Amino acid sequence: MRTTSRRSVLVYSGALLLLVWTLAPIYWMVNMSLSTPVEIAAGRLFPLHPTFCNFLRIFSDTVSCTTADGSQFPVVGQAGAIRQGLINSVILSVTVTILTMLVSVPAAYAIGRLAFRHKMKILTTIVLSRSLPPVAVLIPFSAMYADLGLGGTLLGLIIIYLTLTVPLAVWILSGFFASLPANIEKLARTDGCTRLQALYRVLLGAAMPGVAAVAVIAFLTSWNEFTYALVLTPGTDAQPFPPTLAALFSHVSYPNTNAAAALLALIPVMMLAYLFQRRIRSLNLIGPI
Repeated sequence: MRTTSRRSVLVYSGALLLLVWTLAPIYWMVNMSLSTPVEIAAGRLFPLHPTFCNFLRIFSDTVSCTTADGSQFPVVGQAGAIRQGLINSVILSVTVTILTMLVSVPAAYAIGRLAFRHKMKILTTIVLSRSLPPVAVLIPFSAMYADLGLGGTLLGLIIIYLTLTVPLAVWILSGFFASLPANIEKLARTDGCTRLQALYRVLLGAAMPGVAAVAVIAFLTSWNEFTYALVLTPGTDAQPFPPTLAALFSHVSYPNTNAAAALLALIPVMMLAYLFQRRIRSLNLIGPI
């Protein structure tokens, strides 16, 4: 009993430490985004005069505020770029996620469920293509995009983002499809379904946890990608939010404003995580805690 109790204490202590380690930077960013420059300089853990002026200023170049403690909030001047960057990132992430799933699900099904020559060689080639660092292929992509006129366009970024998401999605989903019982597909084929019908009517539902996880990974990969976006779309209307945020940090010296802008990058991710948790619970993959 004592050994079990000690083990439980260690487990809960480790979980608590991990929770604090994870949430402390996020809390500090929220605290800074709601604080005035005076409160940030004082290092307060809680803002005495919380204000949303930091968020208003990064969305409008005409907003300037004076808070209760006398702090002045001048205009930022980057509101247009921030709005455009957020819109571009949403368009890119949603489009890339949809296209990734449309391409990866049939490909992963073929690799995971069908027997054909050179299957492992094909899968190995797909995985190796994902292992290349972005910098290694950045110069060839830049030269090719310059010739094709795809530099500084959303279409160009969508194409290059698919080279990041599709190989990883095919690799993960092929394992999910391979692990499904063979009887499921045999019964569907016995009932008159073609392979494609069996995939979308039966197997896809059984593999939905893996499909949902891969969709989240594809979205996060597109949302957080920085290298290609920085090099291929500098100063254009197609520039996504990550390089726009980096440019804001170099032009604006107010940490509370920068924290508010950085917090915007977390909101879609947190919403996606919430929806993903609801999806897991609807599938009854975990019981009530």
